[in-house]
Amino acid sequence: MQRTFIILICALCALPISAAKRKVHTIGDSTMSEYKPAATPKRGWGMYLQAFFNPDSVEVNNRGKSGASTRTFYETENLWPSVKTQMRAGDYLIIQFAHNDEKCKGEDVYVENAKLRAEGKDTLTDMRGTEPNTTYKVYLRKYVNEAREMGVTPILMSPVCRAYFTEEGKINDEGRHVLSAEKDYVRSMREVAEEMNVPFLDMTARTQDFFEYAGKDQCMSQYFNCGDKTHTGMSGGMVVAMQAYILIMWSNLEEMKPWMVFPSIEEYHAYALRIEEAGKKAAFEAKGTPFSSQLSVFRIQNMEAVKGGFVPTGGLWPAGEIDEVANRYIEYTISAEKKKGMVIETITLPVRAKGGEGMNIHINYGFGDTFSDVTTIYENTALPKDKELVVQLDQPILVPAGQTMHIRVLPWYDSNGRPQKGKMIELGEMRVSGKHLK
Repeated sequence: MQRTFIILICALCALPISAAKRKVHTIGDSTMSEYKPAATPKRGWGMYLQAFFNPDSVEVNNRGKSGASTRTFYETENLWPSVKTQMRAGDYLIIQFAHNDEKCKGEDVYVENAKLRAEGKDTLTDMRGTEPNTTYKVYLRKYVNEAREMGVTPILMSPVCRAYFTEEGKINDEGRHVLSAEKDYVRSMREVAEEMNVPFLDMTARTQDFFEYAGKDQCMSQYFNCGDKTHTGMSGGMVVAMQAYILIMWSNLEEMKPWMVFPSIEEYHAYALRIEEAGKKAAFEAKGTPFSSQLSVFRIQNMEAVKGGFVPTGGLWPAGEIDEVANRYIEYTISAEKKKGMVIETITLPVRAKGGEGMNIHINYGFGDTFSDVTTIYENTALPKDKELVVQLDQPILVPAGQTMHIRVLPWYDSNGRPQKGKMIELGEMRVSGKHLK
């Protein structure tokens, strides 16, 4: 009997064990981020990366975040700390930052603020800026070390280049994230990769070559068709994801290669169209008791109320902003009953930009104190000056029983390279309607 039992155990040990599905986590900024098709034409390349992995083997967890720099992604509770809870030994982590690290013209914003305070001047309110040779490297090392401590393989991927074309049809230095001979973010990332023996994938050079080959006209009409030279639309995001596939296949990441697939053009377009379809208004009807509520401002972060409107702390809109600043917002909340959930069916908010044509907003929602499961449900990248616009969102959102939904309005000002004063965002009464579920 004992001998039979031992033979049975040995036979079971010899059976093949199905490997757990690996995850490839991606962290970065708005060029990688998820977007809701109903809210904006922008599409991050991370939305399409799953198409190049066998879904039976790998799940892509795209956690790119609009407006994030190495510092703010690391220090914001619902970003890096949240990603870490999702990582497991054997996973991979693609790290891609620089666009927002450049916000202080290649200087560290904390160092610059110390100088400004010493001179008795107003300090900067945009805290994203890092210096490429110092703090940028510090945060890259943090991601690498903390991933490795968890048994996760980190990959450093340089940022997608901007469509900053010269008259000769080449991407200029700033488009390649080179602010000066001493301040080169791609070189700094490569140096960290060499220092820490981390795989380095040069997406900057790869996208530069592709965009220069395509030419400025095609890039701006087909790839960067979102109103600026940084953010891609669907075709642009698809193209960049394809470059990520090529870079991985050219690399020494041998374990990843058997998990990868290369879809046909028809299959890839079908994949992208499924994303578009899934992002449309949900078609379901909630059964329950109708309600309509007016929400008051719950809190403001790194902003202040003046004359009925809101401005950044200190009143100055920083230069060079092209996207939301994740830690600068006006927030509203609504909570479901302890034992009953609710469905928010409509959100209405009057908005007015005062003093200038460059005001932009995102409206995001998330859950709990950590603002998890963040979704952008509205974007307007050119609010009309001094004219009220009533935002009405008809996107059903489930608020589970006992949960609190946080709704954040995140404004920024396209200052054309100069800090701006005298500009504000006015918000009217936010009203939400829906049903308390039975």
